[in-house]
Amino acid sequence: MPDFNNRDDIHAALASIEDWLQNYNEALVHIKHAIASSPDNKEYLWLKKKLKRQCNVQQYQIQKLKAIKNMTPKLPDFIQVERVSCKELTVEDFTRCYVDRRQPVIIVDLLSEITNKTWDFEFVKSIAGSLKVTVKQAVPKSVEWAQLEDSRTVVVAEFIEAVQKNETSEYLFDWSLPLHCPDLAKEFVIPNYFDDNFLLKTSPGSLYRDSWPSLFIAPKGVNSNLHVDAFASNFWMVLFQGQKRWTFFDADDAPLLYPVYFHSMDPVFSVDLSQPDVETFPLFSLTKPRQCILNPGELLFVPSGSPHYVENLTSTLALSSNYVSWSNYTQVCKELKINSLNDPRSQDLLQQLENPAFTNNRLRK
Repeated sequence: MPDFNNRDDIHAALASIEDWLQNYNEALVHIKHAIASSPDNKEYLWLKKKLKRQCNVQQYQIQKLKAIKNMTPKLPDFIQVERVSCKELTVEDFTRCYVDRRQPVIIVDLLSEITNKTWDFEFVKSIAGSLKVTVKQAVPKSVEWAQLEDSRTVVVAEFIEAVQKNETSEYLFDWSLPLHCPDLAKEFVIPNYFDDNFLLKTSPGSLYRDSWPSLFIAPKGVNSNLHVDAFASNFWMVLFQGQKRWTFFDADDAPLLYPVYFHSMDPVFSVDLSQPDVETFPLFSLTKPRQCILNPGELLFVPSGSPHYVENLTSTLALSSNYVSWSNYTQVCKELKINSLNDPRSQDLLQQLENPAFTNNRLRK
Protein backbone atom coordinates (compact mmCIF):
# COMPACT_ATOMS: atom_id res chain seq x y z
CA MET A 1 0.00 0.00 0.00
CA PRO A 2 1.44 3.43 -0.91
CA ASP A 3 2.43 5.76 1.90
CA PHE A 4 0.50 9.04 1.63
CA ASN A 5 1.81 10.57 4.85
CA ASN A 6 4.39 12.70 3.04
CA ARG A 7 2.15 13.66 0.11
CA ASP A 8 1.37 17.34 0.59
CA ASP A 9 -1.20 17.33 -2.23
CA ILE A 10 -3.15 14.49 -0.60
CA HIS A 11 -3.22 16.24 2.77
CA ALA A 12 -4.25 19.53 1.12
CA ALA A 13 -7.09 17.80 -0.72
CA LEU A 14 -8.25 16.15 2.51
CA ALA A 15 -8.07 19.53 4.26
CA SER A 16 -10.34 21.04 1.61
CA ILE A 17 -12.82 18.19 1.95
CA GLU A 18 -12.91 18.42 5.74
CA ASP A 19 -13.28 22.20 5.45
CA TRP A 20 -16.29 21.78 3.17
CA LEU A 21 -17.79 19.29 5.65
CA GLN A 22 -17.19 21.87 8.41
CA ASN A 23 -14.81 19.54 10.24
CA TYR A 24 -12.43 22.41 10.81
CA ASN A 25 -10.07 20.88 13.36
CA GLU A 26 -9.52 17.83 11.14
CA ALA A 27 -8.97 20.13 8.17
CA LEU A 28 -6.40 22.12 10.13
CA VAL A 29 -4.48 18.94 10.99
CA HIS A 30 -4.29 17.96 7.33
CA ILE A 31 -3.19 21.37 6.07
CA LYS A 32 -0.45 21.47 8.72
CA HIS A 33 0.81 18.13 7.37
CA ALA A 34 0.75 19.57 3.85
CA ILE A 35 2.74 22.62 4.95
CA ALA A 36 5.29 20.43 6.73
CA SER A 37 6.07 18.84 3.35
CA SER A 38 5.76 22.05 1.34
CA PRO A 39 6.42 25.00 3.68
CA ASP A 40 6.52 27.67 0.95
CA ASN A 41 3.22 26.80 -0.71
CA LYS A 42 1.19 30.01 -0.41
CA GLU A 43 -2.10 28.29 -1.15
CA TYR A 44 -1.56 25.97 1.80
CA LEU A 45 -0.48 28.83 4.05
CA TRP A 46 -3.57 30.82 3.14
CA LEU A 47 -5.87 27.88 3.83
CA LYS A 48 -4.23 27.40 7.22
CA LYS A 49 -4.95 31.05 8.09
CA LYS A 50 -8.59 30.66 7.08
CA LEU A 51 -9.04 27.41 8.99
CA LYS A 52 -7.34 28.83 12.07
CA ARG A 53 -9.73 31.77 12.02
CA GLN A 54 -12.72 29.43 11.73
CA CYS A 55 -11.43 27.21 14.55
CA ASN A 56 -10.95 30.24 16.79
CA VAL A 57 -14.56 31.24 16.14
CA GLN A 58 -15.72 27.73 16.95
CA GLN A 59 -13.77 27.62 20.22
CA TYR A 60 -15.13 31.01 21.25
CA GLN A 61 -18.68 29.86 20.51
CA ILE A 62 -18.24 26.74 22.63
CA GLN A 63 -17.11 28.86 25.59
CA LYS A 64 -20.03 31.25 25.22
CA LEU A 65 -22.57 28.42 24.88
CA LYS A 66 -21.39 27.00 28.19
CA ALA A 67 -21.89 30.40 29.80
CA ILE A 68 -25.52 30.67 28.66
CA LYS A 69 -26.62 27.03 28.99
CA ASN A 70 -29.09 27.91 31.78
CA MET A 71 -30.40 31.05 30.09
CA THR A 72 -33.44 31.39 27.84
CA PRO A 73 -32.32 32.98 24.56
CA LYS A 74 -34.12 36.17 23.61
CA LEU A 75 -33.77 38.80 20.93
CA PRO A 76 -31.37 41.57 21.99
CA ASP A 77 -32.45 45.17 22.33
CA PHE A 78 -31.28 47.72 19.79
CA ILE A 79 -29.03 50.65 20.66
CA GLN A 80 -29.72 53.84 18.72
CA VAL A 81 -26.94 55.58 16.83
CA GLU A 82 -25.98 59.11 17.83
CA ARG A 83 -26.60 62.01 15.42
CA VAL A 84 -24.26 65.01 15.43
CA SER A 85 -24.25 68.15 13.29
CA CYS A 86 -21.07 68.82 11.34
CA LYS A 87 -21.34 72.38 12.66
CA GLU A 88 -20.64 71.04 16.14
CA LEU A 89 -18.14 68.32 15.25
CA THR A 90 -14.50 69.11 14.51
CA VAL A 91 -12.24 66.64 12.75
CA GLU A 92 -10.33 66.16 15.99
CA ASP A 93 -13.50 65.44 17.97
CA PHE A 94 -14.76 63.05 15.32
CA THR A 95 -11.51 61.10 15.46
CA ARG A 96 -11.31 61.10 19.25
CA CYS A 97 -14.97 60.39 20.06
CA TYR A 98 -15.95 58.00 17.29
CA VAL A 99 -13.10 56.68 15.14
CA ASP A 100 -10.64 55.89 17.93
CA ARG A 101 -13.43 54.50 20.13
CA ARG A 102 -14.84 52.47 17.23
CA GLN A 103 -18.26 54.03 17.65
CA PRO A 104 -20.60 54.60 14.70
CA VAL A 105 -22.16 58.03 14.26
CA ILE A 106 -24.47 59.85 11.87
CA ILE A 107 -23.25 63.28 10.78
CA VAL A 108 -25.94 65.73 9.61
CA ASP A 109 -25.94 69.19 7.96
CA LEU A 110 -23.03 68.11 5.77
CA LEU A 111 -24.45 68.15 2.26
CA SER A 112 -23.58 71.73 1.33
CA GLU A 113 -19.96 71.03 2.31
CA ILE A 114 -19.50 68.14 -0.09
CA THR A 115 -21.43 69.07 -3.25
CA ASN A 116 -23.15 72.00 -4.92
CA LYS A 117 -25.31 69.71 -7.05
CA THR A 118 -28.64 68.07 -6.33
CA TRP A 119 -27.76 64.39 -6.36
CA ASP A 120 -30.85 62.50 -7.48
CA PHE A 121 -31.66 59.87 -10.08
CA GLU A 122 -32.04 62.43 -12.87
CA PHE A 123 -28.67 63.99 -12.04
CA VAL A 124 -26.92 60.62 -12.17
CA LYS A 125 -28.66 59.79 -15.45
CA SER A 126 -27.52 63.10 -16.96
CA ILE A 127 -23.84 62.22 -16.42
CA ALA A 128 -23.64 58.42 -16.25
CA GLY A 129 -26.84 57.39 -18.00
CA SER A 130 -25.20 55.94 -21.12
CA LEU A 131 -22.64 53.84 -19.25
CA LYS A 132 -22.98 50.12 -18.69
CA VAL A 133 -22.85 48.56 -15.25
CA THR A 134 -23.03 45.08 -13.78
CA VAL A 135 -25.86 44.93 -11.26
CA LYS A 136 -26.23 42.40 -8.49
CA GLN A 137 -29.03 40.17 -7.24
CA ALA A 138 -29.65 39.00 -3.68
CA VAL A 139 -29.36 35.20 -3.58
CA PRO A 140 -30.55 33.45 -0.38
CA LYS A 141 -28.02 30.98 1.03
CA SER A 142 -25.31 32.29 -1.30
CA VAL A 143 -21.74 31.97 -0.05
CA GLU A 144 -20.80 35.21 -1.80
CA TRP A 145 -20.12 38.43 0.12
CA ALA A 146 -23.38 39.94 1.49
CA GLN A 147 -25.17 37.14 -0.42
CA LEU A 148 -25.12 39.31 -3.53
CA GLU A 149 -24.17 37.82 -6.90
CA ASP A 150 -23.62 39.36 -10.33
CA SER A 151 -26.87 39.42 -12.28
CA ARG A 152 -26.47 41.14 -15.67
CA THR A 153 -24.98 44.11 -17.49
CA VAL A 154 -27.34 47.02 -18.08
CA VAL A 155 -27.24 50.68 -19.11
CA VAL A 156 -27.37 53.02 -16.09
CA ALA A 157 -30.36 55.03 -17.36
CA GLU A 158 -32.33 51.86 -18.05
CA PHE A 159 -31.58 50.50 -14.59
CA ILE A 160 -32.56 53.75 -12.84
CA GLU A 161 -35.86 53.84 -14.71
CA ALA A 162 -36.57 50.27 -13.59
CA VAL A 163 -35.77 51.25 -10.00
CA GLN A 164 -38.07 54.27 -10.18
CA LYS A 165 -40.90 52.08 -11.48
CA ASN A 166 -40.12 49.36 -8.91
CA GLU A 167 -39.69 46.89 -11.78
CA THR A 168 -36.42 45.35 -10.64
CA SER A 169 -35.02 43.55 -7.62
CA GLU A 170 -31.43 44.17 -8.70
CA TYR A 171 -28.89 46.38 -6.95
CA LEU A 172 -26.16 48.67 -8.31
CA PHE A 173 -23.68 47.98 -5.55
CA ASP A 174 -20.29 49.59 -4.89
CA TRP A 175 -19.72 50.91 -8.44
CA SER A 176 -16.43 52.83 -8.43
CA LEU A 177 -16.82 56.38 -9.70
CA PRO A 178 -13.08 57.14 -10.10
CA LEU A 179 -12.68 54.02 -12.24
CA HIS A 180 -15.92 54.03 -14.21
CA CYS A 181 -17.36 57.56 -14.14
CA PRO A 182 -14.79 60.21 -13.13
CA ASP A 183 -17.09 62.98 -14.39
CA LEU A 184 -19.58 62.06 -11.67
CA ALA A 185 -16.83 61.69 -9.08
CA LYS A 186 -15.80 65.31 -9.76
CA GLU A 187 -19.18 66.51 -8.47
CA PHE A 188 -18.43 65.33 -4.94
CA VAL A 189 -15.83 66.38 -2.36
CA ILE A 190 -14.67 63.87 0.25
CA PRO A 191 -15.62 65.22 3.71
CA ASN A 192 -12.63 66.55 5.63
CA TYR A 193 -13.29 63.99 8.37
CA PHE A 194 -11.68 61.45 6.04
CA ASP A 195 -8.73 63.44 4.72
CA ASP A 196 -6.34 61.02 6.42
CA ASN A 197 -7.23 58.13 4.09
CA PHE A 198 -3.95 56.24 3.64
CA LEU A 199 -5.22 54.54 0.48
CA LEU A 200 -5.22 57.86 -1.38
CA LYS A 201 -1.54 58.40 -0.49
CA THR A 202 -0.33 55.25 -2.24
CA SER A 203 1.22 55.18 -5.70
CA PRO A 204 -0.98 55.40 -8.83
CA GLY A 205 -2.49 52.07 -9.79
CA SER A 206 -2.23 50.62 -6.29
CA LEU A 207 -4.93 48.31 -5.01
CA TYR A 208 -7.99 50.24 -3.72
CA ARG A 209 -6.49 53.65 -4.53
CA ASP A 210 -9.20 54.45 -7.08
CA SER A 211 -11.95 52.13 -5.83
CA TRP A 212 -13.95 54.77 -3.98
CA PRO A 213 -16.18 56.66 -3.61
CA SER A 214 -18.61 54.22 -5.14
CA LEU A 215 -22.25 54.48 -6.16
CA PHE A 216 -25.16 52.53 -4.70
CA ILE A 217 -28.63 52.50 -6.30
CA ALA A 218 -31.32 50.16 -4.99
CA PRO A 219 -35.06 49.68 -5.36
CA LYS A 220 -37.38 49.53 -2.38
CA GLY A 221 -37.27 46.24 -0.50
CA VAL A 222 -33.85 45.06 -1.69
CA ASN A 223 -31.38 44.32 1.10
CA SER A 224 -27.72 43.45 1.50
CA ASN A 225 -27.43 40.65 4.01
CA LEU A 226 -25.15 40.66 7.01
CA HIS A 227 -21.53 41.18 6.00
CA VAL A 228 -18.24 42.82 7.00
CA ASP A 229 -16.32 45.16 4.74
CA ALA A 230 -13.08 43.67 3.49
CA PHE A 231 -9.49 44.02 4.77
CA ALA A 232 -10.55 45.64 8.09
CA SER A 233 -11.39 48.94 6.42
CA ASN A 234 -13.47 51.69 8.00
CA PHE A 235 -16.18 53.12 5.78
CA TRP A 236 -18.73 55.88 5.46
CA MET A 237 -21.89 56.31 3.42
CA VAL A 238 -23.74 59.49 2.49
CA LEU A 239 -27.37 59.09 1.41
CA PHE A 240 -28.80 61.42 -1.23
CA GLN A 241 -32.21 59.92 -1.88
CA GLY A 242 -34.55 57.57 0.01
CA GLN A 243 -34.17 55.84 3.36
CA LYS A 244 -31.96 52.96 4.50
CA ARG A 245 -32.29 51.06 7.75
CA TRP A 246 -28.95 49.90 9.10
CA THR A 247 -28.44 47.18 11.69
CA PHE A 248 -24.87 46.60 12.75
CA PHE A 249 -22.75 45.12 15.48
CA ASP A 250 -19.43 45.66 17.21
CA ALA A 251 -16.56 43.72 15.67
CA ASP A 252 -16.32 41.66 18.87
CA ASP A 253 -19.85 40.38 18.23
CA ALA A 254 -18.93 38.75 14.92
CA PRO A 255 -18.42 35.21 16.34
CA LEU A 256 -21.88 35.42 17.93
CA LEU A 257 -23.41 35.82 14.47
CA TYR A 258 -22.16 32.38 13.36
CA PRO A 259 -19.70 33.32 10.60
CA VAL A 260 -18.52 30.77 8.07
CA TYR A 261 -15.42 31.38 5.96
CA PHE A 262 -16.09 29.63 2.66
CA HIS A 263 -13.63 30.68 -0.05
CA SER A 264 -12.29 33.94 1.40
CA MET A 265 -11.46 35.72 4.64
CA ASP A 266 -14.77 37.58 4.34
CA PRO A 267 -17.35 35.57 6.30
CA VAL A 268 -20.90 34.64 5.41
CA PHE A 269 -23.05 34.91 8.52
CA SER A 270 -25.59 32.20 9.34
CA VAL A 271 -27.87 34.49 11.34
CA ASP A 272 -30.65 35.86 9.14
CA LEU A 273 -31.58 39.31 10.42
CA SER A 274 -34.78 39.36 8.40
CA GLN A 275 -35.96 36.44 10.56
CA PRO A 276 -33.61 36.10 13.54
CA ASP A 277 -33.86 32.69 15.21
CA VAL A 278 -32.41 32.61 18.72
CA GLU A 279 -33.38 28.98 19.19
CA THR A 280 -31.14 27.86 16.34
CA PHE A 281 -28.53 30.57 16.98
CA PRO A 282 -28.69 31.23 20.75
CA LEU A 283 -25.47 33.26 20.87
CA PHE A 284 -27.24 35.98 18.89
CA SER A 285 -28.96 36.93 22.16
CA LEU A 286 -25.56 38.08 23.51
CA THR A 287 -24.97 40.62 20.75
CA LYS A 288 -25.30 44.39 21.13
CA PRO A 289 -26.95 45.49 17.87
CA ARG A 290 -27.20 49.11 16.85
CA GLN A 291 -29.85 50.37 14.50
CA CYS A 292 -30.63 53.57 12.67
CA ILE A 293 -32.57 54.91 9.73
CA LEU A 294 -30.34 56.94 7.44
CA ASN A 295 -32.12 59.87 5.79
CA PRO A 296 -31.22 62.02 2.76
CA GLY A 297 -28.31 64.35 3.42
CA GLU A 298 -26.93 62.28 6.30
CA LEU A 299 -23.56 60.52 6.51
CA LEU A 300 -23.01 57.33 8.48
CA PHE A 301 -19.57 56.31 9.75
CA VAL A 302 -19.03 52.60 10.48
CA PRO A 303 -15.78 51.39 12.12
CA SER A 304 -13.77 48.48 10.76
CA GLY A 305 -14.87 44.93 11.40
CA SER A 306 -18.52 45.80 12.08
CA PRO A 307 -20.99 43.26 10.67
CA HIS A 308 -23.91 45.14 9.11
CA TYR A 309 -27.24 44.50 7.41
CA VAL A 310 -28.84 47.14 5.20
CA GLU A 311 -32.49 47.43 4.19
CA ASN A 312 -33.66 49.82 1.50
CA LEU A 313 -36.96 51.14 2.85
CA THR A 314 -37.48 53.12 -0.36
CA SER A 315 -35.58 53.38 -3.61
CA THR A 316 -32.20 54.85 -2.67
CA LEU A 317 -29.17 56.67 -4.06
CA ALA A 318 -25.95 56.81 -2.04
CA LEU A 319 -22.18 57.18 -2.18
CA SER A 320 -19.78 55.27 0.03
CA SER A 321 -16.06 54.87 0.61
CA ASN A 322 -13.81 52.52 2.52
CA TYR A 323 -10.71 54.00 4.06
CA VAL A 324 -7.64 53.35 6.18
CA SER A 325 -6.29 55.58 8.94
CA TRP A 326 -4.21 55.07 12.07
CA SER A 327 -7.35 53.76 13.79
CA ASN A 328 -7.37 50.55 11.74
CA TYR A 329 -3.85 50.55 10.28
CA THR A 330 -2.54 47.58 12.30
CA GLN A 331 -5.50 45.33 11.54
CA VAL A 332 -5.49 46.33 7.86
CA CYS A 333 -1.85 45.28 7.58
CA LYS A 334 -2.65 41.93 9.20
CA GLU A 335 -5.45 41.30 6.72
CA LEU A 336 -3.34 42.37 3.75
CA LYS A 337 -0.58 40.02 4.90
CA ILE A 338 -3.03 37.13 4.64
CA ASN A 339 -4.49 38.32 1.34
CA SER A 340 -1.01 38.73 -0.13
CA LEU A 341 -0.57 34.96 -0.02
CA ASN A 342 -2.82 34.73 -3.08
CA ASP A 343 -2.94 38.32 -4.36
CA PRO A 344 0.22 40.15 -5.55
CA ARG A 345 -1.56 43.54 -5.45
CA SER A 346 -2.29 43.07 -1.75
CA GLN A 347 1.40 42.37 -1.25
CA ASP A 348 2.31 45.58 -3.09
CA LEU A 349 -0.12 47.64 -1.00
CA LEU A 350 1.15 46.08 2.21
CA GLN A 351 4.74 46.94 1.32
CA GLN A 352 3.77 50.56 0.73
CA LEU A 353 1.82 50.86 3.97
CA GLU A 354 4.63 49.31 6.01
CA ASN A 355 7.37 51.37 4.38
CA PRO A 356 8.91 53.60 7.09
CA ALA A 357 8.97 56.55 4.71
CA PHE A 358 5.22 56.18 4.21
CA THR A 359 4.33 55.83 7.89
CA ASN A 360 6.68 58.63 8.95
CA ASN A 361 5.04 60.95 6.45
CA ARG A 362 1.62 60.08 7.87
CA LEU A 363 2.88 60.84 11.39
CA ARG A 364 4.03 64.29 10.29
CA LYS A 365 0.51 64.98 9.07
